[in-house]
Amino acid sequence: MLVRKQAMIALLGVALLLLAACSTGSPTAIPATAIPSAAPVVETATTPPVASTAPASATRGGSAPLPSAAPATSSPTTAARATVGTATRVATAVGTPLATLAAGQKYSDPQARFSFTIPGNWTQVQASGAEVAYQSPVPSGVIPATVNVVLEKLPSATVTLDEYDQAGEANLKQQFPDYKSLGLTKVTVDGKPAYKRVYTATIAGRVLQLQQVYLIERDTAYVISCGAPQDSFAANAAVFDQISGTFKIGQ
Repeated sequence: MLVRKQAMIALLGVALLLLAACSTGSPTAIPATAIPSAAPVVETATTPPVASTAPASATRGGSAPLPSAAPATSSPTTAARATVGTATRVATAVGTPLATLAAGQKYSDPQARFSFTIPGNWTQVQASGAEVAYQSPVPSGVIPATVNVVLEKLPSATVTLDEYDQAGEANLKQQFPDYKSLGLTKVTVDGKPAYKRVYTATIAGRVLQLQQVYLIERDTAYVISCGAPQDSFAANAAVFDQISGTFKIGQ
């Protein structure tokens, strides 16, 4: 059974962060109680008819707090197949490398698990469920763009990126009735295959556009979530990609 707990918690955290910033006009800590527990938002991913079959013990969880977005366009590619035990695994083809920021402030995880670069005028804020979160500068009362990072420990190193992606979309459809996919693109981050999913969903009465870029290294999923109100997402799309493009596993 493949589930994705952390990713959904992270998305919810991002959305709440966006809404909290709008009401306060300043960086705001989001209380843990404001984010649904993992159990209610977890959904079992259905086994795809032709694609890979998820290991019975596989679970899906790792993304940062709530919705973060950036439009992406679908780009079908051929996946290489390999048989592992009784399960069929699909190796995700490497996509186009994301652009990177030319300059900015570097964030290095205290535990040396990852690093990335953020625009120099963005502010670090607290967001439940995420390893770290930042928001863009905006006038008081305006919802900022946000970015956060979530790490999710997978049940084994045999969980594929495709399986993780499928479980994630199943959760999104369950959690947000008006979830609408705007594209899924295969990209490259830190020289590794990754997916970029862009979508919209109504959260706390507001339509937000979100983007998640995720990759897997051994038994850990790394998820960079970005989000903004639907009407300002396009203006932030390039910087969302550039921030995600600077992400590196380790230091």
